Amino acid sequence: MLISAGIYVYAMIKQEQIENPFIPTPLPPTPTRSAFSYADEATELYLQGNLARAIAAYEQAITLEPDDVLLYIPQARLLALEGRPVEAVRRANRAVEIAPENARAWAVLGMAYDWNGDVPEAIDACKRAIELDPTYAEAYAYLAEAYADAVRWAEATDAGQTALQLDDRSVDAHRNYGYVLEKQGNYWGAAEEYEQALNIHPNLAYIHIAAGRNYQVLGDLGAAESSYQRAIEIDPDNVEAYYRLGRAYYEAGEYERAETYLKQATEADTEFAPAFGYLAFTYWSRRNYEAAIESLEHAIKVACLEARRQAETFYITVENLNDAATSPSPGVLMRGDFAPTSENNRDELQATLAPTDDTEAWSSTHGAVTLNAQTGKYTVALAGLPILEPGLAYVGWFKGINTLSGDPLSTGPLDLPADGSLEAEFETAWVEGPRIEYFYTLGLAYFYMAECEKSYPLFDAALQIDSEDVNALEGIRLCQEAEETE
Repeated sequence: MLISAGIYVYAMIKQEQIENPFIPTPLPPTPTRSAFSYADEATELYLQGNLARAIAAYEQAITLEPDDVLLYIPQARLLALEGRPVEAVRRANRAVEIAPENARAWAVLGMAYDWNGDVPEAIDACKRAIELDPTYAEAYAYLAEAYADAVRWAEATDAGQTALQLDDRSVDAHRNYGYVLEKQGNYWGAAEEYEQALNIHPNLAYIHIAAGRNYQVLGDLGAAESSYQRAIEIDPDNVEAYYRLGRAYYEAGEYERAETYLKQATEADTEFAPAFGYLAFTYWSRRNYEAAIESLEHAIKVACLEARRQAETFYITVENLNDAATSPSPGVLMRGDFAPTSENNRDELQATLAPTDDTEAWSSTHGAVTLNAQTGKYTVALAGLPILEPGLAYVGWFKGINTLSGDPLSTGPLDLPADGSLEAEFETAWVEGPRIEYFYTLGLAYFYMAECEKSYPLFDAALQIDSEDVNALEGIRLCQEAEETE
């Protein structure tokens, strides 16, 4: 009977008279999250003080709605606040491309430019935002910050006060006016503005750090410590909070406590040069020269790395061999802008060079430059350059990278063969970026380790930054005396 029943059921399934009971029932489809859902999550994460996750949530939203300007604007702002200004500029520019008449897009572009060090461009973008919407408070707030960075105090104060008049509940209006006051040395006023911003949104680590910075200058170590600790509670991976707290203890002479927090800063970000520098100073203060040497060498290395990542443009000029040119002549013959070879990674940059002269002599000329920011080595490849008269030479120059003395970094005269082509490798060595203290302190540490042969290049580097630096000059004198007594 069971066999007969089974044969009957099988026959009915084959004839599709009944459903197959052995096929699992499909689950209902999982709903797909909307861009609005991710944007709402990003807002909540921002208010909790988690900027990194908020940025990531906006990225998810942009993936779903790549033409929604209202997603790019807040993400660009957070990228700047998170210390990623290059990405902030890129996102803000995209916002302006999508909505060229949007005041908020232009305002956040102004903020991104300012945080990227492009102050004139920042001022222009903020002014454009104000033209489009004279009532938008944040446009005035970002303009105030840019004016402060341009040392235009009256205009900075006026813009900051206008922002507050338009919206007294704007975090950026209070923070940026606080920044204007801080830059002018009004630390009490700045701290009050930062506290006003925190009364609006209390979970913003970057504002707690700003408040602590001013309390520290005012000598209120307790208030500064409290501010930095609160920033760490909100964002346990915040390298600047650990750095600022460690630096505060260092300046108070509490070197062991300083070391604890500075080590945490170096663990949070292995490329944050100031933390390694001050960690070295704590070792130096306790005469632990070996540890100081290790930290200072790393501080110089990563400071140079960050400086090389800022390369903007490479260009070719013609210079007179009789002149020791430290800056380029006005006529640029070839140029190209640097771009990362992979997105969001500026460790390898490349520029494609094109002639600025459109005459027949330059029609077949082309070139490229590849820079490895980690090693400092770069390759220049040129083809088809016209042969120059005796006494003249082509020279390659960087915009965005300077020598220790502050002059633009150059290749020096390029020795081109008769066909006007070249492929050669160069090295940037030390570039402008590390603090002068790193060089002379490292030189003195080597002196105390009886290794003056390593000290001299470091003292020389310090003197390239400041030819009258007393610490470097004293270090040279000490090494010379030591050698004379041997």
